Amino acid sequence: MTRRRKFSRKRNAALSGNGKFSARVVSIAIFGFVFCFFVILFFIHDMPDLDRLESKGRRASIVFESYDGKTIATYGDLFRNVVSINALPKYVPNAIVAIEDRRFYKHCGVDFIGILRAAYTNIVHKKIVQGGSTLTQQLAKNLFLSQDRSLKRKIQEFILALWLEKKFTKKQILSIYLNRVYFGSCAYGIDAAAFRFYGKKAKQLTLYEAAKLAGTLKAPSLYSPFYNPVKSDQRAETILACMVDEGYITKSEMQEALQQKDKLSKLSVPMDENRYFTDWALEQVQDIVSTDEEDLIVRTTLDSKLQKNATYIIRNVLVDQGFKSGVGQMALVALDKTGAVRAMVGGHTYGTSQFNRALAVRSFGSAFKYFVYLAAFEKGTDIYDMVSDMPLSINGWSPKNYKYKSVGNISVLEAFVKSVNTCAVRVARKVGMDKVVEVAESLGIKDVNNNLATVLGTSGTTLLDMTAAYGTTMNDGLKMTPFGIISIKTSRGKVLYRAYHAANKRVMSHESCEKMKIMMKELMVRGTGKRAKIPKIDCYGKTGTSNDSRDASFIGFAYPLVTGVWVGNDDNTPMHQNITGGTLPAQAWKEFMMTAFGLQKPVDEIEIKSNKIEDIDREERLVQRKKKHKKISDMLR
Repeated sequence: MTRRRKFSRKRNAALSGNGKFSARVVSIAIFGFVFCFFVILFFIHDMPDLDRLESKGRRASIVFESYDGKTIATYGDLFRNVVSINALPKYVPNAIVAIEDRRFYKHCGVDFIGILRAAYTNIVHKKIVQGGSTLTQQLAKNLFLSQDRSLKRKIQEFILALWLEKKFTKKQILSIYLNRVYFGSCAYGIDAAAFRFYGKKAKQLTLYEAAKLAGTLKAPSLYSPFYNPVKSDQRAETILACMVDEGYITKSEMQEALQQKDKLSKLSVPMDENRYFTDWALEQVQDIVSTDEEDLIVRTTLDSKLQKNATYIIRNVLVDQGFKSGVGQMALVALDKTGAVRAMVGGHTYGTSQFNRALAVRSFGSAFKYFVYLAAFEKGTDIYDMVSDMPLSINGWSPKNYKYKSVGNISVLEAFVKSVNTCAVRVARKVGMDKVVEVAESLGIKDVNNNLATVLGTSGTTLLDMTAAYGTTMNDGLKMTPFGIISIKTSRGKVLYRAYHAANKRVMSHESCEKMKIMMKELMVRGTGKRAKIPKIDCYGKTGTSNDSRDASFIGFAYPLVTGVWVGNDDNTPMHQNITGGTLPAQAWKEFMMTAFGLQKPVDEIEIKSNKIEDIDREERLVQRKKKHKKISDMLR
């Protein structure tokens, strides 16, 4: 009996111990489950809404178009049509899979083999040379998560990748990836990239083009077809080799693709050449509508052909003659009879300097005399009235004449044609500076200094405002107000704004404008602007040179286009003394206007120099066609 009781006690004790152990295990399991639950909750509580794929990872975009509907610049993120990989050539998605995630069709969203392989490679090289992220993980990161490298973000990326693989098929994941991934130059998605770089739809891409676009994903700036074509080609060749290794294409197909390199679809022109204009236009858009709520399409006044001509002519003149003559920068702006800006070049290269010299306040020297003589005509002065050209001193200030020998009395016409400073000052004194300032401000010139030194251009203004002011004479006294926006609409087609051209206000009399035209035309025949004269075209203009040749300009018109050109240096240092408004500015003005009227070779046929300064007689480049000149475009009729 005693023995049974002892055994029973031992058995009960053992059972009691096992019970306690089991209870501990259960408690630990429950605690572990709760702990894991809260850990997972911690990582996923601030994860994004996974059911709103279309709205993730993008900002509102603004697409600027020329007046004829061509895309000239994009601000924000560029998105186009959503495409399915079933609608694409197989080599388009295969190029991306081959270089970005070779095991895409084999893993569950996270490639553990790839992670181990990348870790081994990085250890061997003692630096990070390879990553283990899959396309699914990249999609999760790019669309839903921040770009930081914290442990929390990596775990969230891991969870999201698994969720994406469970919710979508491989084809769906690849389609989403192709439609949202960033290819550089503000292009998000394969269709936007195809349009941005090659001006075509994604389904029209060639094998070599697909390889080049796939190559941008690693480093969009480094492998950009626009800005690093050599590296882009090298990367494309690597991708084609990977496609051969994976069995997506054959070696012969690779060789055939490489042979197409020189026959590549023409790259869309990098839109930098239009950015001086669109940066200016963007400010107008922001004053008219909200730019951060939905995508906008802005139709502008820019003539893409004139803009291209203007850009290349400015660069050629600077390289051929400007740089060696102490000229660092050049600007051009052209407006039609309505005030619509048709071309605007704010400097040699936008990528180097975004400062827009067409909008910079500078001195225009003798070009300001235009306002002096208009004021005189409004007061009844005639072009054949006489004025003294002799030396003049006013309270110790003595204006000088540039390479002009006084003869006594000359006509107002002669004083303007030869740009005689002393004559202009005497005319201003006679009509009164108040009247001169009034005329200048009525034509759009702001903050004019009310003193006689202003007659010679010491009061600063912008090339855009000066050009528009000269356009008033072309318009027979109707004020010209520059504008760049025709319409603004949403990507869905809803019109938010449309410009209507109201009747311009008359600010100058017909008689005054006719007198000014006679003088401006004569200046181009035998005066300081004769280098700008275009045979068989009625041209009107005025030169301007500031003190010490710090600025030089030529502003003139040939109906229906008024154009202004400025040269100088950003730091206001003097150019060579031989640079005046009648030299480089007049030359560039003439070349631009000749392209506008069809009297010079198209820009594509002109040799563009970027790294050599050669002494070339540019007059030899001008080819006059044996036909009557025609208007610039249908828009200008």
